[in-house]
Amino acid sequence: MTIDELTTRFPEIPADLRDEPLLAEFAEAFGPQLAIAEKPVACTVEQSAGNAFYMKLINPIGIYAIGLAKREAVLGQIQALVEGFRADPEGYAASLLPGGVSPVQVRGPGCE
Repeated sequence: MTIDELTTRFPEIPADLRDEPLLAEFAEAFGPQLAIAEKPVACTVEQSAGNAFYMKLINPIGIYAIGLAKREAVLGQIQALVEGFRADPEGYAASLLPGGVSPVQVRGPGCE
């Protein structure tokens, strides 16, 4: 995945991170996971793989975007993800999924 594809797919990525070379590495490393990542709805009772990938890979950036984390902290998290991936690409990507993920996102009762 390219940086343009990443920022188009996830508009919550703030503009000040878009020129970071580290973000481009992140997009390339986790392209397959980011391609299926999707933000879970508030009433999700069982997460899909896409939800889990969103929470691990994109959510920290979103937390920074709303001002609840410092830039250095989120860049450190992205760096740790990229380094983990470099050390063991297949194993690390698989480690991002918790056991027992649902094939699809399951919403709770009364959730539209």
